[in-house]
Amino acid sequence: MHLRDRSNDDPSCGWRGNTGFATLQQISGWRVDSYDLDQLEKEAETKLPPPSWAFCVTGADDEITSIENVSAWRNLRLRPRVLNDISKAATETTVLGQKIAAPILIAPTGRHKLFHPQGERETARGAALADAVYVMATSANVPLEEVAKERKNAPQWFQLYLFPEHDEVERLIDRVAAAGFTALALTVDNQVYGWSPRQARIPFEPRDDIRNVNMPGQPMARTAYDASFRGKVVFPTTWRELEWLVKRSPIPVICKGVMRGDDARRCVDLGAKAVMVSNHGGRHLDTTITTAQALPDVVDAVKGRAEVYVDGGIRRGTDVVKALALGARAVMVGRPPIWGLAVNGAEGVAAVMRHLQEDLLRAMQLCGIKTPSEAARDLVAS
Repeated sequence: MHLRDRSNDDPSCGWRGNTGFATLQQISGWRVDSYDLDQLEKEAETKLPPPSWAFCVTGADDEITSIENVSAWRNLRLRPRVLNDISKAATETTVLGQKIAAPILIAPTGRHKLFHPQGERETARGAALADAVYVMATSANVPLEEVAKERKNAPQWFQLYLFPEHDEVERLIDRVAAAGFTALALTVDNQVYGWSPRQARIPFEPRDDIRNVNMPGQPMARTAYDASFRGKVVFPTTWRELEWLVKRSPIPVICKGVMRGDDARRCVDLGAKAVMVSNHGGRHLDTTITTAQALPDVVDAVKGRAEVYVDGGIRRGTDVVKALALGARAVMVGRPPIWGLAVNGAEGVAAVMRHLQEDLLRAMQLCGIKTPSEAARDLVAS
């Protein structure tokens, strides 16, 4: 049973108020458990206008990859160790030398004013409450400097799309660095947007009050599935651009969207400090292999020369343990924080991240490991 407060409902900005989603047993604090995380997705759907929900949940074409990303982690089986002393187990780790509460980061997702009136500002507040890294998207609806003000002690990274004109990119990355973001996550897997029949059936109509304010010209926010984008190379990115960016950027560069070991090796050869195994949540090219399948190949190819992260379908602490065991330094989650944002703003984001952190700790203890670095490949059944 859940308590729901339908006061302050407001359909503007793609958001319908605050339901205060909380179990009776946890009335003193807004929290979720594994059951509630699944219910939270359903609650978010009821909160959001259909076009906003479609943008959040959709995958490309038949949505095969977006669905299989989730099931692939659940289908892996753990081989726990026993009789190890796990009384002092803890989830703390580092990414790019920065200490974090747990190896669970908030993945870059765009257009957060479709989900909450305060947009990415509210997401960053939630990340800070949970001491989680927030990776802000280029297609955000809030100026990056305002998001940076919500950082507190939690690191922030910035996801980057490359525009055709390098001078525009240079101005943006200098703003990013000046605002205290400590890494750039260059998206490399969607020069051409995919297609979503689901979003096409429930199109989002661009509005003047929801803009991609950090992009050149501050264009009105459109979803990636806007018909005007079909077949166009929107963000031209090649190995040449990666080499240029690594040399030009004042902060470390991560390559986001790598699914092959040979590509990962080349990214590192050109100076990337980390690679993120990602198929964009199954949102652009359908029927790719899952990120759980791709991860070991990338880890083996990189050979410890750079950190490896993975996103796509992470929903449980056991998923995180499996990813760590397969060689990931950390995971990123995209849709679950949006569900929390839609239902309960910053507190909702924080509750999702805290739940995953606690779920990870329990999974680690039950697997007989006390730190994320102790998760070895033999924990996962071959």
